[in-house]
Amino acid sequence: MATVILLHSALGLTRHVHDWADAFREDGHAVETPDMFGGETFRDLDTATAFVDAEGGPPAFVHAVASQMHDVDGPVVFAGFSLGGAVAEILAFTRADAAGLVVMHGTLSPAWFGVDTWPAGLRAQHHYMADDPWVEDDEREAFAALAGDALEEFVYPGDAHLFAFEGWREYDAEASHRLYERVTEFVSEFDG
Repeated sequence: MATVILLHSALGLTRHVHDWADAFREDGHAVETPDMFGGETFRDLDTATAFVDAEGGPPAFVHAVASQMHDVDGPVVFAGFSLGGAVAEILAFTRADAAGLVVMHGTLSPAWFGVDTWPAGLRAQHHYMADDPWVEDDEREAFAALAGDALEEFVYPGDAHLFAFEGWREYDAEASHRLYERVTEFVSEFDG
């Protein structure tokens, strides 16, 4: 069975991430939800992003995740929402136990992390809305080009960013449900 390392957005480890983790556990997946911010949470993306930038951006949170991963069995699927997706990228590119990567919302070019070769055997999914202003085409295209056939890309109609967070102002129930189905099916492929 795969273990999902589910990483939160710049809002912090909010109930939205716990809800997703619980849903994956109900499907039989082992899930860990590291807290990259040591308990800090935010209510708006501008304040959250300012905090992340002041800390040094996504690379500054890799150690916090790695230090909270204990006794992880089987293949690992790194998954993350927004900021968490970027941190998941770094971990998936640099850890030998990474089998899968799920980036929900924007990706970053692997060149930002000094990666110029896609890791052998790593499979990935990228989920985002077509007109999400946080998704930069050049970053997404660089990620997709490096991944090649290892990547499944899913584009949802709309312009929301954190559309999968029930109760958040951008929540889209239909897109969130489709995202959940696709991710849980992907994770199930690593079981056994």
